[in-house]
Order: sequence, then C-alpha cells, then structure tokens
Amino acid sequence: MENKKILYISQEITPFLPETEMSLIGRHLPQGIQESGKEVRVFMPRFGTINERRNQLH
Repeated sequence: MENKKILYISQEITPFLPETEMSLIGRHLPQGIQESGKEVRVFMPRFGTINERRNQLH
C-alpha cells in the first residue's frame, strides 16, 4: 500500500519566526508524523521578515 501524503499548512514555524506555542507545534507535529512513516510537505506563507538566503528556502 502506498504511503499517505500529508500537506501541513501553518502560519508560523519556529526556526523562521519567534518561538511561540503555535510555532513549536508547527515545527514538531509534522516531524512526528513523518517519523511514523508518512510523507509530509510543509507550507508556510512567506512573510517579509523571513530571510530566504539565511534559511535556504525554496
């Protein structure tokens, strides 16, 4: 059977924006799902405060 594919959308994720409860969840929840064997893609809107070069975004 093919692995489930999950798209996780969050407005804040901790390495890119300041640490809050939601940004920590946005960081650790997709990682936990991926470790359970599912394929995860994470999407976050690009805000002007995020430096694309420093965070190697694409």
